[in-house]
Amino acid sequence: MSRSWKTKLGESHTRTVIKAVSWRIIASMTTMIIVYILTREWGITLGAGLLEGNSKIIFYYLHERIWHTIGWGKTIHPLEGIPVTKELKPEDREKIEQQLRDLGYME
Repeated sequence: MSRSWKTKLGESHTRTVIKAVSWRIIASMTTMIIVYILTREWGITLGAGLLEGNSKIIFYYLHERIWHTIGWGKTIHPLEGIPVTKELKPEDREKIEQQLRDLGYME
């Protein structure tokens, strides 16, 4: 896993975008149902849904990225500062885990 496409906390920008879009579909459908119940007009319903959905995807993405930079309330993994540049092979992972067990960091 290249750290160039992944954040320090392990969530890629693509994952954040997909989460934003999937949530917006659900939330925009809710908004559209409410607008339709109140107006009984499909044009207003679709316009409100599109405007609300698209603008909130952008704001949700920005909100998520800002919160990823805030350390409050997060636990930091003790190995987080080690700059791993590629995916670990299973045999290398096993060696590292065994060494951590030997040093008393894992049970």
